[in-house]
Amino acid sequence: MTDAPLDRPAPAFPGGVVREAAGLVVAALATRGELAALELTEARQRAVRWLTYALLAAVMLLATLLAAALLVAAIFWETYRWQALTIVALLYGLAAAAFAAVAAAELRTAPPLFGATLHELKQDCDALRGAPGESS
Repeated sequence: MTDAPLDRPAPAFPGGVVREAAGLVVAALATRGELAALELTEARQRAVRWLTYALLAAVMLLATLLAAALLVAAIFWETYRWQALTIVALLYGLAAAAFAAVAAAELRTAPPLFGATLHELKQDCDALRGAPGESS
């Protein structure tokens, strides 16, 4: 009256394959996370170095400009006082505009922050889809 013998092997359960695939996905995400963290650390170090140099340069430039402005004012104090100070102010304004334009151009051409990470993730997606030209 029994339908099946008790010593029959259990049907193959695909849970092992799913578990293995999930483990691979988690490992890939962990690797990509480590890459992103490394890129972020490098970007932070670069930014701190750039800001330090920029701050030092700005302080030295400010001291130089102050001394130059005082020199120009002292030289032309008796004859062309306001004209000399106006020219100095215009030169400072033009220099500030030029530096602002250079800074804006640098920001526009800066590489994306997580470029390598995004590239690797795109390659992962292509590999999972079976796209041609896949590489790890």
